[in-house]
Amino acid sequence: MDDAKFLLLFALVGFTAFLSYHYRVVPFVALVLSTCLFCLLLRVDLTWVARSFHNGFGQSLAAGGLTILAGILVAWIGAATGAVARLRAYLPERWRPRLLWLVALPAGIGGTPLASLAVLQPLIVLVQTGRSRAALGAAAIVNALQGAMLPAPLPIAAIAVLQADWRLVLVFGAPVALAQALFGLWLTRGAPEIPLEAMPVTPAGPRRTVFGLALAILCLLAMIILNALGQIPSEPLASGNTREQMIRLGLPLMLLVVGLGFALLPAGPAAIREALVGEGTVARAITASAGLLLAVGAAGGLQLVLHQDGFASLAVEAVAEGPARLGLALPFLVALVSRILQGSALTAAITAAGVMIPLLAPLGLDDPAGRALVVLAVTTGAIGAPHIQDGYFWLASDQAGLRADQGLRWVTLTALLQAGLGLVLLVVMQQVLA
Repeated sequence: MDDAKFLLLFALVGFTAFLSYHYRVVPFVALVLSTCLFCLLLRVDLTWVARSFHNGFGQSLAAGGLTILAGILVAWIGAATGAVARLRAYLPERWRPRLLWLVALPAGIGGTPLASLAVLQPLIVLVQTGRSRAALGAAAIVNALQGAMLPAPLPIAAIAVLQADWRLVLVFGAPVALAQALFGLWLTRGAPEIPLEAMPVTPAGPRRTVFGLALAILCLLAMIILNALGQIPSEPLASGNTREQMIRLGLPLMLLVVGLGFALLPAGPAAIREALVGEGTVARAITASAGLLLAVGAAGGLQLVLHQDGFASLAVEAVAEGPARLGLALPFLVALVSRILQGSALTAAITAAGVMIPLLAPLGLDDPAGRALVVLAVTTGAIGAPHIQDGYFWLASDQAGLRADQGLRWVTLTALLQAGLGLVLLVVMQQVLA
């Protein structure tokens, strides 16, 4: 039965892509239908599936949905107040994607991949020519940094489980992350240019609106990085209230309030009234983003259904029984399989790190350098192959204007190839150290 579930998951991915490609079914409906199909084919109790889906949907909207909305509202307010038009007038088109990719570097170490991409939303709006390629390049950079660069949550979690030296993880991980980011940019350079629905942009406004937009982006960026730093379970942040306060600063509601406030306040009372009242900018932004938010919520619902079913854990245990000669490929495969089957990169990293603890000595990796390399092998595997049960997949696809079938090619495959490159680099490092 577990083998049947494993195959069924891939069938559900194909089914969702088919609905998107052939019938143009909206992602939310496609995900709900896929979840129901999972229930019917395996004769799972529908009430259990409904309860799990409901809980996952609510959790994803409360966290990921609010974070995404914060970035979208800042982008729409920047367009409505004239800040976007003024920036476009002063910033040549060829530099706009480069600015986006430059900001994606610090954003990539934010608290979650969703938060990192959400913060970049206002800068994506700046790009007019080649926006799909620019957005996919930014997503690839974020994916690389999340997997190999401190203080991103994945390495932090794996370090805590495996008791590795964070200094060695940083030394080994920095070049891996840089290589994966550049490789991701190279892979996405041939992405098709998808016509995107134009966001209404007001003619250039006063300079203070640009100041407000820049301040909002910088504050959101700082908050998600502080949130990531607050998750470090070691001194000096592990004691007192400092760590807790840093985590709270990156909570979704805080991002929403701070982003909205800094983007609006410099625009003046008239702009604030227009944005908040009736069918103003905020209402239009929420309406335009409803489909994306529902898709992210439904992805979280399907993710929790698959996670609580338990077949992913059995598959991970089977992979972990592989031969010791696989070396670093073993923790990589354990994390990759976990990510593919249950969707969460953080859960995959923690699960794989825990599984690898008793295997460090048999693999010949029970030394400081070996543990650091295992940490990175785990996190590199965890960033591979995001797909339909992952909110990151839907946000990255939406920012690039891609359907689900196109997202599987340009988001999922790019992430998988980035992960593969990371494994190759780690194996080379191991050989050099030996």
